[in-house]
Amino acid sequence: MKELLIRSQGGKPAAALTDGGKLVAYFPLSPQPFISPEALFLGKAGRVLKNLEAMFVSLPGGTAGFLPFGEMPGGQRPGGGDSLIVQVKKPPQGKKAAFLTMDIALPGRLAVLLPESKVAHASTRLEGVEKSALTRTAARLKPEGMGLVLRAAALNAEEKDILADIKVLQNTWQDIRHKAQTGPAPALLLPAPDPLARLLREEREAPSRILSDDLRAAQSLGIHVESSPDPFVLYNIPHQLRQALKRRVYLPSGGTLVIDPCEAGTVIDVNTGRNSVRGQDIILKTNLEAAREAARIIRLRGVGGIVLIDFIDMKTEGHRERVLAAFEEAVKDDPVKTVAHGFTQLGILEATRKKAMPALQAQTLTPCSVCGGSGYKGFSEEETDVNHA
Repeated sequence: MKELLIRSQGGKPAAALTDGGKLVAYFPLSPQPFISPEALFLGKAGRVLKNLEAMFVSLPGGTAGFLPFGEMPGGQRPGGGDSLIVQVKKPPQGKKAAFLTMDIALPGRLAVLLPESKVAHASTRLEGVEKSALTRTAARLKPEGMGLVLRAAALNAEEKDILADIKVLQNTWQDIRHKAQTGPAPALLLPAPDPLARLLREEREAPSRILSDDLRAAQSLGIHVESSPDPFVLYNIPHQLRQALKRRVYLPSGGTLVIDPCEAGTVIDVNTGRNSVRGQDIILKTNLEAAREAARIIRLRGVGGIVLIDFIDMKTEGHRERVLAAFEEAVKDDPVKTVAHGFTQLGILEATRKKAMPALQAQTLTPCSVCGGSGYKGFSEEETDVNHA
């Protein structure tokens, strides 16, 4: 059973999603950055980067976004100073500008409207007969001159509800176009959805229960919320969060996951830990636990990019297939697309997860002032000078 816990008082405001009492998603409810994924702006075309086949676009607040030519539907390139509607795909990171697109996508609960496209298809999370059937429905329901993607949640929805969702998105697009035609550039046309709204929209199944210590904080959700003086106490969320952010995460069998983020991705090593028994049945049990726990951890931490999982060595192909199937089943509930690419010749499971939001560590932790987050204390300036003398 999934439950959403919202804490607005007694600490930093945050929300936690649990499944069977285990923490699967956590996010601070602090104000979002102005330039966040899904936000739409009326930008002004700027300097062209010919070597990169891209251009800069001026955004509000004196900032600029990076717009590749490949993100311009129809192949029409705006001239310098032209106004254009752009959407944020990736927020600014360090010195990197926000990554923009003109291929606008307006997501709803059941559908995604593509006003600058004409394609019709189903969610990439679906396969086989379900995907084919939903793709045919999308082709039949898509508005004239626009594209449409039907989400996995549309599988069990009535057609009238899908049409109602599409109509809301069409009205939103009309409002955006009107603002763009009547207002000066650069300007904000549509802010990014708040974290709670995005969570409820992306979940395949709505939470069975929502608890909050401030009913006003959840009024905008439009659904029933129960009052609780401190919802995080219910499943000891602070403790679960601390444990999940540690380098070493313990499994029920006594095994461990050792998690090492790096520039290119994230590496997870599975060990037997306190469990000294090394039979193949015990190894399989530990690896199955590790597959499910790794799926939970990469979602909770907001891991993006390449994920490599080094399971305990398995002797049979059948055991590897069961572990792969367990991981694939566990990531089905992840709203961010996660793909398992199978085992390498070295027995390492390769997976990729779309980079969607900043990692949880960056949102909740502060790098150590001594080691800079590396976990190692370096030479002092005096020691460095002596070594160089």
